[in-house]
Amino acid sequence: MSAPYPPKAIANAFLQRAFNDKKKIEHLKLQKLVYLAQGYYLALSGGVPLVNEAFEAWDYGPVCRNLYTEFRDFGKSPINRLATELDWDAEEWLPVPVPADDAGATKVIDFVYKTYIDKSAFALSDMTHQAGWAWEKTRQADKYGLKKRRYPERIDSRRL
Repeated sequence: MSAPYPPKAIANAFLQRAFNDKKKIEHLKLQKLVYLAQGYYLALSGGVPLVNEAFEAWDYGPVCRNLYTEFRDFGKSPINRLATELDWDAEEWLPVPVPADDAGATKVIDFVYKTYIDKSAFALSDMTHQAGWAWEKTRQADKYGLKKRRYPERIDSRRL
């Protein structure tokens, strides 16, 4: 398998390193680590993404919806398990495998981990909001005019 990968696979790569090093990763911090890895990988690969899902613009920076759904129950507490997916053949939830035999992905994940693991979740969030960074440019562009619109939490299917 080669990039792009499911975001849960990249998240698990960070979580495994943290578990091995007895470091704590909260949900917000994990989101930022995966986002930073995506950015570095895009730069090094000539535009090939590391993850196969988009990041959304949330108040504390970029968020991958699948990672949010997977780990939201941890809140501000450290994550203590790997991301999982349903294995239909085994009929059980199994950890999403991390990228294997991909030197480029491993190099980027190792670099991001070593460089940013000791920073707080909010320090990483502040970093992603710095002037000139890709996230600021993305939010300012507001290409589709969606930034200030309000959307319903639920849609009543009877109205469709």
